[in-house]
Amino acid sequence: MNPVKDIPIIIVATLAAPAWVSCAFFQQHVPGLTMSDANLVSVLGSLDEGEIDAARLAVDKASAPEVRAFAGRILNEHRALAEANERLTTELSLQPEPPALASAVKRAHDKAMQELRARSGPNFDRAYVQHEIQKHVEAFNFLEAAAKFESTATIKQELIRTGPDLLSHISAARALERHLGSERKEVASR
Repeated sequence: MNPVKDIPIIIVATLAAPAWVSCAFFQQHVPGLTMSDANLVSVLGSLDEGEIDAARLAVDKASAPEVRAFAGRILNEHRALAEANERLTTELSLQPEPPALASAVKRAHDKAMQELRARSGPNFDRAYVQHEIQKHVEAFNFLEAAAKFESTATIKQELIRTGPDLLSHISAARALERHLGSERKEVASR
């Protein structure tokens, strides 16, 4: 079993609440918190679970076929990422442990899902795509920061390997956002 490595928990701050995006704010209010490898794999699992949850909703609820297709892609690719995280957890004999901020991350996810469920039609489509951009940017920032502090080579490699997937999701979501925005402008000009 690998020894537990401490990673500054600041890397999870962007997932917990908008105010925590500021590193200075987080360091001032909760200095010295750390995250172990078990915490890290737990966060990775939570990120994938959140994406899978939102994608399932969008596959069922989206009105635009492009949004449903994007959600299907996100669903499949985050399932694959979750499986890779499970293999990593098994390989390193880790028992995932949610970090101290896990409950704040869960509350933020639940609130976002509640807001998405309350929308329908094109409003849902736009809200879902914006949600995906935000969550993928936060996840990418988390992975990038975690990779800087990670000393377990296998975990560091997984973090680095996952980054381009998240960037691809961001790029696709932004293109979809532009497409949905242009559709809205066309309808308004008629």
